[in-house]
Amino acid sequence: MFRAKIDAAARNLNIPVEFVARMDDLSKACADDPAAVFVELSEGALPAIARLKKSAKTRGVPVVGFLSHVDKKLADESRAQGVDRVLARSQFSETLPELILEFTSPGVERIVEEERELPEE
Repeated sequence: MFRAKIDAAARNLNIPVEFVARMDDLSKACADDPAAVFVELSEGALPAIARLKKSAKTRGVPVVGFLSHVDKKLADESRAQGVDRVLARSQFSETLPELILEFTSPGVERIVEEERELPEE
């Protein structure tokens, strides 16, 4: 579900995005110095994030993680492993376009046009 949301938001902003099928491939995918990494947090994701943050080549890659808002323990563990920003899934979904721009185009603001009301007949 989130893969589709991320893909749609990046496409709408004309920002290239790459997905990894396995968390074990995260460090390899970050070798090209991406603007940021978005990760759905789980206990299984933490070892890959820790490896990413321990490597001199990839430790500077910002990691934004999202998870259930009730999983406080996983949020704390994620921060301890180097996740730079931990967001609830709902907050991640709501701010996704802004997050993408923040990391790929610093200083650029997203302008959302409001729909005009149709005149009454």
